[in-house]
Amino acid sequence: MLAVGGVLDAHALEAIHEVLAGDAPFIDGGHSARGGARAVKHNEQLAPDSAPSLAIAGMIEQRLRAHPVVQAYARPRRFARIQVSRHRSGMGYGLHVDDARIEGVRTDLSFTCFLSAPEDYQGGALCVQEPGGERCVKLAAGDCLLYPASTLHRVEPVSEGERLVAVGWIASEVRDAGARAILYELDQALASLHDGVEREQVALTLHHIRGQLQRRWMDR
Repeated sequence: MLAVGGVLDAHALEAIHEVLAGDAPFIDGGHSARGGARAVKHNEQLAPDSAPSLAIAGMIEQRLRAHPVVQAYARPRRFARIQVSRHRSGMGYGLHVDDARIEGVRTDLSFTCFLSAPEDYQGGALCVQEPGGERCVKLAAGDCLLYPASTLHRVEPVSEGERLVAVGWIASEVRDAGARAILYELDQALASLHDGVEREQVALTLHHIRGQLQRRWMDR
């Protein structure tokens, strides 16, 4: 799981909110849920084929593809879907897991890009289950959280205000999550060579990467 700051800058956020301020057709989000998720999903979403939804999805995909950290971490090949979700008072989304395939695209990573400032609503944290326990976050407007699509997660009910986010799914060029993590760490190490990081720290990172590769490749 990785929080990436500033994916959507002030200009992009302003453009998105201008689109939403118009005649944006929000519908019951439960219509797009499947299986047990339908019973725990209580939100509203922009109608997927509407002009506002398509315009916002295009803007967000462009920003995600242009962001170097997103590129290094997710290595996106295709985006399955990007949709705007709205939670008002009393709305939330219970514990669920995303579909393995959405609109014919394998979902390796899920992401949530926050469009509302955290002080604009109460509650509404995104909670993701990790091996060490549940992690709940409310990021600044314009920041995005990327996490494995296989992860159990939920959205705490909003008690006051309005929570606007864009959610979506990525099919990565590198299907294996472990390999993706190693490549990301290697990219970080290479970048640190140009950032004046101490040689010892870079060497430690490279030793860590080598150890991971040895464990993946050794027969015994």
